Amino acid sequence: MAIDAGTNLVKCLVFARTGDDPAKILGKSVIPHAAGSMRGGMIINIPDAVVTFRQAVEAAAHQANVKPTSLLMSMPGDLVKSLVTTVHYHRAQPESHIDSGELKNIVYKAQLKAYEQMRQTMAKEQEEGSLDVKLINTTVVDMRVDGYKIANPLGFQGGTVTLSIFNVFAPLVHLGALQAIADELELDLISVAAGPYALTRCLTAHNENLSGIFIDVGAQTTDLVVVNEGGIAGIQNFAFGGNAFSRALALGLKLSDDKAEQIKLDYGNDLLDKRSKIKLQPILQAAALMWARGVTQGLREFTHLDVLPNRIFIGGGGAALPEIKNSLMTKAIAAELPFTKKPYPALIESTELHDITVSEGVSLDRSDLVVTGLVYLTIITETPEDVVGTILRRIALSMQV
Repeated sequence: MAIDAGTNLVKCLVFARTGDDPAKILGKSVIPHAAGSMRGGMIINIPDAVVTFRQAVEAAAHQANVKPTSLLMSMPGDLVKSLVTTVHYHRAQPESHIDSGELKNIVYKAQLKAYEQMRQTMAKEQEEGSLDVKLINTTVVDMRVDGYKIANPLGFQGGTVTLSIFNVFAPLVHLGALQAIADELELDLISVAAGPYALTRCLTAHNENLSGIFIDVGAQTTDLVVVNEGGIAGIQNFAFGGNAFSRALALGLKLSDDKAEQIKLDYGNDLLDKRSKIKLQPILQAAALMWARGVTQGLREFTHLDVLPNRIFIGGGGAALPEIKNSLMTKAIAAELPFTKKPYPALIESTELHDITVSEGVSLDRSDLVVTGLVYLTIITETPEDVVGTILRRIALSMQV
């Protein structure tokens, strides 16, 4: 079972997989959070949150007609910290061939450096000594020997091995809350993943050299993930999501929050007449320009990249508004950021997800991309060619024991 605990909703998928077959989604549920149980994407009242999570689990399990035993959960992008750590390992004997022992040493040094960098960063932000964090996701971004990009350094000769690793860390206090909920549900919590990480791994699975910007428009926040030649270059987020568009409509049209939310959804699903659309468009366009400024500020944080990829993939429940996509096609966006080509934004559809099938009676949409990404993470298998990735994951596990 996979659960995405968003700002407003708990989304739950029950799935199964046999052998090498694609994962099959058997049941789905979407349940609103109980009032007072969440603040943003953070659990602030575990007993109340358990009630909502149990409703979601039971509803999805009922549709699937199976009883799940294990659980994967997502953590919102604004609750995690990510960084890319690069180490340059200078070899004492450049003429010798790189073996597995030397490679393990290089990976270990990279992860040790990453842990120290993250502890310093989070402690500085919290302004209170050391903050306990745990690694939840890790992947290799780039490998080079004497400047040449390679897939597997074993057997190569050279003087300098450069290894870049992408890591996602989460505070133990938030992970502990998720574990407490899993215990109450009597489910085995086998993995926690950052929502943006799960989404990106799923969408880039069959294009290892893809470069692009992935944007997930949530209810209260928007997550940005930059992928460079198949490697995740980092995650950023800002506090502007779909709820802000609803509030803009509520203020501009003097509506209740619930009414404004429904009108926004109807507009995004093209259910309104032309006259109504014309009335809403100026309000939504103004809000979208503010949202686009948040995107610009977030992308400016990727200072280690000389150039940003021009392909932009937009998903999430708030992505249906056409103003979202259009706001990224302005000349201002292209001029303010280091694009070499005009940005080309496109909406992500659930049909683009690989290695996943859906049972009759279950439907997925753009708002289900993160929870579906969690499902995909369970079917990623370690291939013999992924030597460095295998070593990295084993070392990461050993460092957390």
